[in-house]
Amino acid sequence: MIRFAKRLIGFAACIVLAMVLVRFGPTLWIRVFGGGNTQWISERFSETLREKNELVVYEVEVTGQETVSQDAWLLGTVQKVEMPYTFQMSFTVDLSQAVVSALEDTVEVRLPSPAPAYPRLTVNDDEVKKTDWLYPLTPERYAEIKQETEDRLFAEYSQNEEYQANAWGVTVRNLESLFQSVLEQSGWGSGINITVVRDDSLCLEDTQKSAV
Repeated sequence: MIRFAKRLIGFAACIVLAMVLVRFGPTLWIRVFGGGNTQWISERFSETLREKNELVVYEVEVTGQETVSQDAWLLGTVQKVEMPYTFQMSFTVDLSQAVVSALEDTVEVRLPSPAPAYPRLTVNDDEVKKTDWLYPLTPERYAEIKQETEDRLFAEYSQNEEYQANAWGVTVRNLESLFQSVLEQSGWGSGINITVVRDDSLCLEDTQKSAV
């Protein structure tokens, strides 16, 4: 009788175990074995947070293609890289340098010219075409090409007179509208004009103060 009871209990335990395996077996198998070759390693070495007084007034985005080739004597072109890219940069105004003056019926706001900032070159590596069977393109040289392209485009568009004029126009429009709205909300806006004036000497003054 005792032997029969043990067999019955063992049989029932087998049934329960089978039901558990049917219900949860696949999930357990995936969790235990399915991700055996997947590892996630995340390390953070530093984090820097900075307070900014800059107002982004104008953004530039340009798409193009950079072609860089390397020639060798008697062999001709031994390396050629065709690199499609998207280049972005901004023009910003440092509001900490603003000087506000009240002149009878006019509020004058003096600001330096918008400054070029935040260049970013984006390259889809899958779309880059390389001809380098005679002179293989190394990862270091490829990184140099991208950095040189970003630097060149930043220097070129920073000096673009049209972009500079547009950035200043946006600065004037936005700040005049902001100050006028503040004056109207405060009840002082009647008969008062807002003038935004470019004064690049403010940049020199700020540089001299920082050097002291």
